[in-house]
Amino acid sequence: MFFNSYSNFSLTGYGGCAFMRQMPRFQRIIRPAKHFFLLSIALLGFCLFPAMAQESPIDDTDPELQQFILANTEFSVVHELVHLLIDEIGFPVLGREEDLADHLAIMLLLTRDGNDALPQTMIDKLQAIIDAWRVEWTIIEQDQMEIAYSDPHSLEIQRLYDLSCLTYGRDPDHLKDFAIANEIPVDRAELCPEDFQKAEKGLKFLQNTFRNEKSDSQLKLIFDRTDTPKQATYKNWLTNASILPAFITEIDSQYQFPQEVKIIFRSCGQANAYWEPADKEIVVCYGLMDRFVHLARFRQEYAIDPREWALGLAKAKSAFD
Repeated sequence: MFFNSYSNFSLTGYGGCAFMRQMPRFQRIIRPAKHFFLLSIALLGFCLFPAMAQESPIDDTDPELQQFILANTEFSVVHELVHLLIDEIGFPVLGREEDLADHLAIMLLLTRDGNDALPQTMIDKLQAIIDAWRVEWTIIEQDQMEIAYSDPHSLEIQRLYDLSCLTYGRDPDHLKDFAIANEIPVDRAELCPEDFQKAEKGLKFLQNTFRNEKSDSQLKLIFDRTDTPKQATYKNWLTNASILPAFITEIDSQYQFPQEVKIIFRSCGQANAYWEPADKEIVVCYGLMDRFVHLARFRQEYAIDPREWALGLAKAKSAFD
């Protein structure tokens, strides 16, 4: 499972609106699927944004918002695909499964263009994913939420640095500005190229070991009905502006799945994405994309952007110089 599971609720403020927040018992519980992140979409709608109960619109012409939502949705789906690969194909897990899902998901994105230079569009996509984790951690700190150290997921701040490090490690000669902007400590940055090389070696081993020897297609991308104009916008973005359909086809061709698996986008009253082994389905709730809208607006309103953190940026730059 991609997002948190919580137990106790409390109220906090955001943008002049009191909204329900949950104090974590366990963050980002992996399975069973009945454990979901945060709130029902109804509570999100009434509490996170003013007038959202009347279907708060999104600007479907805003390229930055579109990029942020699509990048994080794509990463969420690939993260769940790794859980699928573990359960259905037998990818070995020697540590925390959620860490493996994060690392393989980002590696699949980082190596999609082979050994070519990482295109700026992909760098921007990865930055959006990293920024989402930065916002999540900022919210946790701002609201003084309990930190669940026993959780099967790494902390948001750790996930941020892991993804930043692997990205920088792919091409350190050309991504120095990226490392500085994301304030990767210099002692960690020195290890990032080696971290990437080890992860790349592991990915190649998995690709060679579990290579698809057949030509049949087993991954089916399905969009259930959309219930709101906003969901219709999400579907339009996913079908016409996302790498997801092509990426799923690539994964399908690389690995041999024993049976058909559905990747379903639907309205399910939750802000989550999860792999359900019993049904052979990866379910992505449109509410998860609502969550990413919330994170994007939070980032915009509070300038949650490492490039805005002058002191931290100066410290990082001096360490690299």
